[in-house]
Formats: sequence, C-alpha cells, structure tokens
Amino acid sequence: MLLQMAWRNLMRNRRRTLLTLSAMSLGVCAIVFGHSFNEATWSKVIRQVTESQVGHLQVHGAGWQAEPELGNVVADPAQVEARVASALPGARLAQRVLGYGLAGTEKQSAAVVVMGLQPEREPSGEGPLSVVRGRALSSERSGEVVLGRSLADQLELEPGGELVMLGQAVDGSMANDRYTVAGVADAGSDELDATAVFLNLADAQAFFGLGGVHQLLVRLPTEDQDVSAHLEALRGALDLAELEGLSWDQMLPELKSVVDQKRGGIKGLAAVVFLIVALGVLNAMTMSTFERTREFGVMASLGTRRGTIRRLVVTEALLLGVVGLAVGVALAAAGIGAVGSIDMSGLTSSGDMVGVRIPSVFELRLYPSSVGQAALTVLLTVLAGGLWPAWRASRLKPVEATRSV
Repeated sequence: MLLQMAWRNLMRNRRRTLLTLSAMSLGVCAIVFGHSFNEATWSKVIRQVTESQVGHLQVHGAGWQAEPELGNVVADPAQVEARVASALPGARLAQRVLGYGLAGTEKQSAAVVVMGLQPEREPSGEGPLSVVRGRALSSERSGEVVLGRSLADQLELEPGGELVMLGQAVDGSMANDRYTVAGVADAGSDELDATAVFLNLADAQAFFGLGGVHQLLVRLPTEDQDVSAHLEALRGALDLAELEGLSWDQMLPELKSVVDQKRGGIKGLAAVVFLIVALGVLNAMTMSTFERTREFGVMASLGTRRGTIRRLVVTEALLLGVVGLAVGVALAAAGIGAVGSIDMSGLTSSGDMVGVRIPSVFELRLYPSSVGQAALTVLLTVLAGGLWPAWRASRLKPVEATRSV
C-alpha cells in the first residue's frame, strides 16, 4: 500500500521525476562504467604480475626478500613443495634461482639478472616464455639461454649466437660458462627486457654452485586479489625460523599503493556524483512536500501517524533510487557490452609503472563490486536528499497545514 502511494505521488509531477531519474541514472552509469574500467585495468595488471613475474605467493629463505643473498636458499624445495601443495590444494608451484652477473660477446657486455626457472611450470606464452624470436627454453635442452629483447639488441645477439657469462659462485669462486642463445623474449617489463638472462633451473644452479632455490612461486586458482587467507595457510605449512612466505602485494608494495590510489579516485568520482544527485533529490523531494502540505495536514487530521508520513516520503526517495539504479546499471551494462575492450595504445605511451608493464588493451566487464559501489552511493544519496523533507512533512501542524493553498 505504501509503495503504491509512493509511486502515485512520484507520478504527479512526471517531468520533475524524470529529470531527477535522468540525473541519477547518468550518475550511476558513470560510477559503474568508471569502476569497471578501473577494475579491468588493474585486475589485468595484477593477473599479469602474478602469472608471469612473482606469483600470488612466494616462499624464500628467511630474510631473503629484504636482503637477497646468493647463499640464502630454500634448501629442500621438494619437501617444501609437498607441504605447500597439502596446505593449498590446486596451487601451481614453480622454483626459481635469481642471481647477477656479466654477460657479453666479443664486442659487447652488460650487467645482467640471471634467472633460472622450470619452463614446464611457467605459464606458456608469458614472461620468459613469451618468445618473439627463436624458441623458448626447454627442460630437455641444457646450455641454452633466452634473452630479454632490449638486452639482445644491446649485445647484438640473435638466436643461435653464443653468450659468455661471468659471475660469482656461492662459495666465492669465479663462475663462468658459455651458452647458446635459444630465443629472445618479451620479458614482461622494461627492466627485465634490458637485463634478463633466462636459463634452465639446473643450469643456473650449476652456474652459481647452488643446491637449493631462491624462490618458490605459488600461483593460486583464484582471481581474488586479496590472498591474505591463503598466505596464512602457507605460513602455517612453513618452518618460519628458516623460511618466509610473502604475498604479491608485500613483494610489490609500490604496485599495491598505485592500485589503491586509482581505486580511491573512483571513490572520489562517486563522491562528486553523490553531491550532485543528492542536491537534485533534495530539491525534488522538498518541492514535492511543499506542494503537498495541505495533503499531509489532512492525513495528520485523519489520524495518520508522523512515522507513517515519514516512511511515505522516504519510500518515495528510495523508489527514485531503485529505479535510477536499475536504469543506470542497464545503461552501463549496455555500454560495456557494446565497447567490449578498449585499446589505449594510441592514447598513452607504452612502458612500465613501478617496474610492471602496463597493458594497452583492456577487456571490460560488469563487476559486482561496480554495482555495489553504485548501489551504496544511491542509497546514501536518496537518504541524504529524502530525510529532511520527510522530517519536515511529519512535523507539520494539521490546522496550519490544511489552510495551505
């Protein structure tokens, strides 16, 4: 009954109601579309980072993240893997060795990051396996390396060429060896493109004289960016006196900070929309209650309680919000479906942000969190715009109100 009365009252002045609904719907559409674009952008960046670079979680020797010493290793990675696999069913694990050296040819040389990995456990076509020339690494072939493409250009090396690498072994002795360049890769960041030499895990361990690994990457079967619960489960499986477990946002705090700032910008947009639409709702509901002063006086004279009058006006505001939210979400969904993906390559220069390659193409989709953000904004908007008119209408004195024209 109350809902029917509220809808009838809104339809008394259709022009004003439609104008208010239009402003609210456009505001909701802007919030949902902007939030979805922001989530599409940073979700893809984080997925790229967790898949090709650091994983969702990592296991190191205790203190390695703060001070990555060559000799600080996970000494028995197979045993640790078994514990992690038991604690995190479905997780994909990969071992890596990370060190530094000098690589070159007869004419050129460069300081390099040496990364030993297990090709069969790395995501195909990403990071070190995203080969643009030649072939990718294979566990079945030893003595081969894949270079970041900028490093390959600097050293003037192509697939089939020979690379000499020098470094320091874990016991302090000189490490040196010759390798065949198998391929050139898009390593996933400008920094790695310019410095990375990828080789098989066994070759890297032999080069540095290592018996363990520096990193045990854990890739989780989830798109959720908050992996704190998984991190607790991981740490519960580790001997924390000898090992440490970290999440992607702990290893890349600068990236996490940038993502949080960008998401904060969407909240700023929601605040602006809230202010504009709240003023519109306040104006519409105030005008409506002023025009119906006599009606409210009659209702009060007939014994209608103040609470009922307040609920009626608030219901009208909430009804505006529900319709505006539905129309706005429908407009945003139609726009997202029509656009599909956005190619930003012509608008922004490609490159890294805080050491991470920013993709140029983003696939849009409607995120539940986008609708939730819009719904919260609408709820606050209609309450802010409807409570004062509702309070005023309920406080009218019947005798004075019935005399109003």
